[in-house]
Amino acid sequence: MLALSTAWFAREELPLADLFSLLVKHGFQAFELNYVVHPVDLEEMRRLQQELGFTITSLHNVCSTLREPLAPDDEYGDNIASLNEEERQQAVLHLRSTAETAAQLGARAVVIHAGFVPAAKEDAEYRQLRRAFARGEIPPSAMAEIMRKKVAQRKEMGRPHLERLVKSLREVCPHFPELRFGIECRYHYYGLPDLDELAEVLAEADLPNLGYWHDCGHAQVQENFGICRHQDWLERYGHCLVGVHLHGMADHVHDHYAPAPGNMPFEMIRTYIRLDTIQVLELGKFNDLESIVAGRDYLQAIFTRGEVVPAG
Repeated sequence: MLALSTAWFAREELPLADLFSLLVKHGFQAFELNYVVHPVDLEEMRRLQQELGFTITSLHNVCSTLREPLAPDDEYGDNIASLNEEERQQAVLHLRSTAETAAQLGARAVVIHAGFVPAAKEDAEYRQLRRAFARGEIPPSAMAEIMRKKVAQRKEMGRPHLERLVKSLREVCPHFPELRFGIECRYHYYGLPDLDELAEVLAEADLPNLGYWHDCGHAQVQENFGICRHQDWLERYGHCLVGVHLHGMADHVHDHYAPAPGNMPFEMIRTYIRLDTIQVLELGKFNDLESIVAGRDYLQAIFTRGEVVPAG
């Protein structure tokens, strides 16, 4: 079953109940909650689940009942890898509350953004490169050479943040054995962890309910930028795959578009989907309702074709 992320809800100025009702009428039976609906009114959400008959597959941190203000620019919970201990502890509090909310709503998993390197995030040259690459002004080979150097520099600065990340995960995940936690691959090179660092984090944390969450757009952008192949993420971490965010690309840079023929290698992705893999359409607010319904139907036709990898 394909769930729909509430990321799309930012498009509509409708009451939450009306949005869920509209989407259920169009055949959506499952949803992933994210920061767009944070903080969550638990009683209202339970009432809507019962009245409309939908399930909640997962929560994307930060999304909880906790009303304590988030740190500036931390709506995705990245401060779980912060070197500032006060910021890290606040982010851990929000992650724990997201997990509690997920358990209370019957969700199976929590999606985690695992931090970034602040110095690399301030890289103005990178922002200019992305825009130029989107306009076709930089050839892929040149982009790849530049990005390899930037990734190497970022990795040198990332080690202390990875240590804080592992500490944060250990403070939350063991308390929710009924949930799975998925560390998501990131769009930007300054995000944590990269392809190799994820293996280190999983090994160091050594938590049975911690795995990988695949975002197909983020992985495809990394391939387009020459950082690694899209498929590398699935080959290395398919054995601990918790879920996938599914969406298409408008070009080499812009993601979160409705799936359509040719805008993402969905056939390749399908080969890594397991029986227990959570599948979520994560679409930007720029998609209209007709396109998200068409995208869902297109993906269902692909993902129900052939065999699915058994769980376990």
